[in-house]
Amino acid sequence: MGLTNYQHALRKKYSALTGERDLLLERIGRIRQEQALLPELEARAAKLDALVKSAAMLLQEDSDQWEPQDSPPVRPWTHSLPIPFGTCGRRALEVLRTADRAMTVREITLEVLRQVGEVEPDRATLQKAQNAVDSSLRSRRGRGVESSDKYPAQWRSAARSEIEFDP
Repeated sequence: MGLTNYQHALRKKYSALTGERDLLLERIGRIRQEQALLPELEARAAKLDALVKSAAMLLQEDSDQWEPQDSPPVRPWTHSLPIPFGTCGRRALEVLRTADRAMTVREITLEVLRQVGEVEPDRATLQKAQNAVDSSLRSRRGRGVESSDKYPAQWRSAARSEIEFDP
């Protein structure tokens, strides 16, 4: 019985050690790959620095009041809305389900932003949020939501067909 427990413990230890070793080897491989990219990334950073300086010169030439703080950096390919990622469409549908009238995308967006604490959104945030809400509603047209098909389009929940669209 004692030998079996000893072998079991050794096998368990062997598995833990080989797992840790494999994890370290994978990590070393990833670091080596990243290290190989370093010269390319440094060259891109230098090019971006020159482009930033050029754009700043053009902006200062065009407007004496422009300051770099007026245009804060924005990270590309990141979620920048105050609405949590993946919930914009669901929140818009919830607004339509509880609404007592047909609403435009702008009205729906303002309500969604209000729900997340953004009472007076800036123009860029409002535009991004409107695009997200509009895209979500268009993808669900005929499956849960209905549109007036006029400009500006009004939307209502398909479950609330008693709500009339404005003429």
